[in-house]
Amino acid sequence: MVGNIPNFTKIDILRCFLRFKKNIGRQELAKDLELGEGTVRTILKILKSKNLLEQTKKGHFLSKKGEEALNQVYGCISMPKSIMLRDFYPDFKKIGVQAVNVSGLKEIYRLRDIAVKSGAEGAVILKFDGRLYAPDSDYEQDYTQLEEYFDFRDNDILVIVFSGEKRLAENGALAIAAELKSPLKKFISEF
Repeated sequence: MVGNIPNFTKIDILRCFLRFKKNIGRQELAKDLELGEGTVRTILKILKSKNLLEQTKKGHFLSKKGEEALNQVYGCISMPKSIMLRDFYPDFKKIGVQAVNVSGLKEIYRLRDIAVKSGAEGAVILKFDGRLYAPDSDYEQDYTQLEEYFDFRDNDILVIVFSGEKRLAENGALAIAAELKSPLKKFISEF
């Protein structure tokens, strides 16, 4: 007899771990992650088994190892943020993630494919070099409104993924960020 098939991904484990920047309860976590409480309980057990979390009667919190790992992750990327722009894919939820100091930007179409494989509808990849621009396009567009969401430095990449569901958009954005930042990819591979 086969056990239950998990209804979450390694990226969902990362999404949960990122929320421990502040204290958060399991019910709030489940709602924010758009996952069931049982699934979140399983993810918390996984994080605890990797010694990233500790548990008391008051709930879960970061261990020393977890604090170090979370700081390393936030050294690579920003927390995923909802992007609220009416004229930018208006019928979809949009999640943005800033990847810090990316060298050698890979083929943009491959990165977009990663978002789609994660369940999203598509992605826009922008580079910051004094201003945000689309590195794979000659089309000029003003992205200054997006610069308000993040604190950019030269060579940062902004990944915006859009989907009908926030969870799928966030999964796609983090999957692309992991492709851009090898320490993040390594962290995810350990699950």
